[in-house]
Amino acid sequence: MRPPLIHIGYNKTGSTWLQEEFFPLQELGFYLLLEMEDRRKIYRYLVKEHALYYEEERVRTYYEERISHAGDLLPVLSAERLSGDPHSGGYDSVEVAGRLHSLFPEAKILLVVREQRSMLLSVYTQYVRAGGTRSLRRYLRPPLRGSRRMPQFDFRFLDYAPLVEHYMGLFGRERVKVLPYEWLLSEPQRFLREILQFSDLATPERLERIKTLPFGKRVNRSYGPFTLWAKRLYNRFFLDNSLNPAALFHLPEGIERRAVRCFQFVDAFLPAAMVKNAKRRRAALISRAVENRYAKGNERLCEITGLDLKELGYL
Repeated sequence: MRPPLIHIGYNKTGSTWLQEEFFPLQELGFYLLLEMEDRRKIYRYLVKEHALYYEEERVRTYYEERISHAGDLLPVLSAERLSGDPHSGGYDSVEVAGRLHSLFPEAKILLVVREQRSMLLSVYTQYVRAGGTRSLRRYLRPPLRGSRRMPQFDFRFLDYAPLVEHYMGLFGRERVKVLPYEWLLSEPQRFLREILQFSDLATPERLERIKTLPFGKRVNRSYGPFTLWAKRLYNRFFLDNSLNPAALFHLPEGIERRAVRCFQFVDAFLPAAMVKNAKRRRAALISRAVENRYAKGNERLCEITGLDLKELGYL
């Protein structure tokens, strides 16, 4: 069985684009293991399963059956949840890493990071999109009372160096690749070329092929200020899930999607100055909350990866 390439995230670093536009391309040498329905299953049996009930052989059999169809192609497991969930502080990221190493000790690990202030803006929008009701200020300051009972947001989740070093300790430094999301935005061909080279798949034909990919395609439309506010209100009353288990009612997903389209229609008519001002306020709030808390971790990440993150705006 050929050891796979495991892309573990992070969230909000172009994972969906890679899963839809890059990894499915067999002419690049990849064999993507998981479609959306498979990702739900693997979350259940690999990520979500309680340690006392985790069945490694069941998961191993699940993957071996899929990898058997890969032939000479490189199997790819891509699921951003493998690096942890931002809304619960990545409480299980080390446990998931151990499970991955036990299943695939010779695998290569790809991890994409993003400048933390920009990441927090995007993570908060994802939180609201997924059902959250707290304001940005309150999201960044989760309640202390009862905090031992349930995982919640933790700034340390975005201190990337400890998780990178943990994976390097498990798989070996040469088998772990860290790339900045900013390259995917500003130098997408360089970003994809690094993945092909790390995967031992970089041929002239494949390097030429990546030039034709739809780099400008937007997968998830961002929420404007009205949509953020209205969706939080909608969640409070009509969306009952793990991020918001106290909603009064739970309406079908189809109604939620139509409601969001209506909110976004309103956003389209807001004055540009109002939208810009709302973004500025959110960015300022995050900057005050972050200050220089990631400086040491980012310096360490530069040391162990060789990346120049300061050049990309990291603190």
